[in-house]
Amino acid sequence: MVSSRKEGEVGIREGWLIILTCFITIFIAYTTAFILGPMLDVMGGDMNLSLTAMGQLAAITFIPWGVAAPLLAPISDRYGRKPVILIGVMGLSLSNIATSFTDGYFAVAVCRFIAGLSGALVPPTAVAVIGDNFTGRARGLAIGFSTAGVAMGLLVGVPSVAFLTDHLGWRNALWIAGLFGVVFCFFMLRALPSRRQTYVPSSYLASFAWMRQGASWLLLSGNVSERLMTSTFLTYVSVFLIRTFDISLSTAGSLVTAMSVGALMGGLLGGVLAGVRRRFLIITALVLLQGELLAFHFSGLGFLTLAIAAGFLYSFFSHLSRPAVMDDLISIAPQARGAIIGFYSTSNQLGLFLGASLGGFAIQWGGFEALGWLVLGAAILGGGFYGASAWALRGKG
Repeated sequence: MVSSRKEGEVGIREGWLIILTCFITIFIAYTTAFILGPMLDVMGGDMNLSLTAMGQLAAITFIPWGVAAPLLAPISDRYGRKPVILIGVMGLSLSNIATSFTDGYFAVAVCRFIAGLSGALVPPTAVAVIGDNFTGRARGLAIGFSTAGVAMGLLVGVPSVAFLTDHLGWRNALWIAGLFGVVFCFFMLRALPSRRQTYVPSSYLASFAWMRQGASWLLLSGNVSERLMTSTFLTYVSVFLIRTFDISLSTAGSLVTAMSVGALMGGLLGGVLAGVRRRFLIITALVLLQGELLAFHFSGLGFLTLAIAAGFLYSFFSHLSRPAVMDDLISIAPQARGAIIGFYSTSNQLGLFLGASLGGFAIQWGGFEALGWLVLGAAILGGGFYGASAWALRGKG
């Protein structure tokens, strides 16, 4: 039987080990990104650091991550995915182990900065690996399965760190997390293919030739708008629930976890949407629906049950678009998949920063109801960007 696949490309069944490997690398990256969260209080107590100072240490990771992703990710386009992703995961793991031996602010800051640089290499390269080895509908599904590692890092990885911190202490929790990553690197040596990608840019700067295509900027801008809504929701949902419905912090945390399950489900099913024609017309409608759901959630008009239902549905719909956006981005730049997904990673960080900062101003101006107006505005912008991308990508599936 004659195969229509290009040499080296595989289907979902044959490529399950590649998908699993990319899933775990992304899981490690996002667990490490938020690993200090569960241990802020106890770690700060041991080091005589305030909660504010510990919060700064937790945030340091995202600065080099967001800045370096578009600059370092193109390295894999020229020198291969496997060594780059190995360096990234090993860097994340060793930074966790090194942090477990630190005793002061500066030492932790250095370790978290290294973690950010290492993290900038991992998710973009993992998605590029998927782009190199899958095509058509299989690629969209593979992206959806592998990037579900983001939600699993938040739903399983971070709570696991909290459990280890509670029972074994924060130093042992970091050490165990780091050791897991180091051991996994040896697994990756055998699991990831070593072949070079089909298209290799002629130079480092050639990795950015895709910037001349307007569709790429429309997709990235739409993603910024979506992640702005995500950040607004994740940053302020707990305090909103506590103040509006008079519940405890532990109850709010449990409810947020329950709502976040929708994100995992949406990410997995988003791979199916990536293979649908006119998908960005569908995504445009879904983005507008996200804004409406969040506006209702923050309105405080409904009962607690309705607010949680709206939050769950929002989490689900907010992750449906991710695989489709990444699939089209790597189609736009087949010779520079690492570079363009690096910019996608930076667009994530930009949206998360804007949501957290603008949300604070909105609450100061008009309370939680003002968050509704903020997310509705972001939804309209995102819908406009995705709608324009549907026109720009017409005829391409």
